[in-house]
Amino acid sequence: MNLGSRLKQLRQQQDISLRKLGEKAGVSYSIMNSIENGRFLPSPEVIVSLANVLHYDDVDELLKLAKKFSDVTNQTIKEGNEP
Repeated sequence: MNLGSRLKQLRQQQDISLRKLGEKAGVSYSIMNSIENGRFLPSPEVIVSLANVLHYDDVDELLKLAKKFSDVTNQTIKEGNEP
């Protein structure tokens, strides 16, 4: 599972729209859309904010998923491929 799909799962479990989650966390709809679709890696501060809005206590899980995404992206760039 990746960060975007995990956030989407948590959001849908609470029946919160993507737009509403973004508003409450201080993140634009387009950025939220990019996060959920794996096109944008948010800062740790944004991840914490999203977890708070979702009342999700396991912030470490989300941060680990973000780090995994970052590691894969960095490896892809080192190999000379598009992320």
